[in-house]
Amino acid sequence: MVRAVRKAMSMGAGLVLLVGSAYAAGPVKVPTIVTTTCSACHGLNGVSMVPTFPNLAAQGAPYLVKQIRDFQNHKRADPLAQSIMWAMAATIPKNKIHEIADYFASQKGAPGSPESAQLVAAGRKIYMGGVATDHLPACMACHGSTARGLPPLFPRLAGQHMTYVIAQLQAFKTKQRSNDPLAIMRTIAAKLSTKQMDAVAAYVRTL
Repeated sequence: MVRAVRKAMSMGAGLVLLVGSAYAAGPVKVPTIVTTTCSACHGLNGVSMVPTFPNLAAQGAPYLVKQIRDFQNHKRADPLAQSIMWAMAATIPKNKIHEIADYFASQKGAPGSPESAQLVAAGRKIYMGGVATDHLPACMACHGSTARGLPPLFPRLAGQHMTYVIAQLQAFKTKQRSNDPLAIMRTIAAKLSTKQMDAVAAYVRTL
């Protein structure tokens, strides 16, 4: 498991050199497709008002590009993907994918929200230190100590909706979602109990 994490992080570091210049930070004009399509679920600035739909604000652009493409080719097949995003992504022209990703990446990330103190404390312990007895690595190894993500492979989790995070962890555990590099998330989620998923989701929601 540790080797897989290290290998994926090494892959990510190499990709950063290749795509870094293509995703420069800075103000980006709201694309028409965001206004007419994406904003209905994800909010105009990438902060969703519905916990089922993820916040996209400040998410890494390379990660967003990959997800859109995975929706289009049905490589990402979690329940939310199949019921909504396959159809939505099919309407996105290939020449608009980077435009959408750059826009949401340039937005200010969603603010953290308070959750149960006991649940947050348990989640922080797992996120920062993992669970040694279960050979479970710390979440921060891939997502960063502040959960801002490590582009291009590992997404931002800070401020993300609990409902969405839990749903994705469950999808990884059941292998309904399988577009994770080197099956890292499927392996990790398989080791997590429902209570541990809730705790981790609560913790990242507060960041």
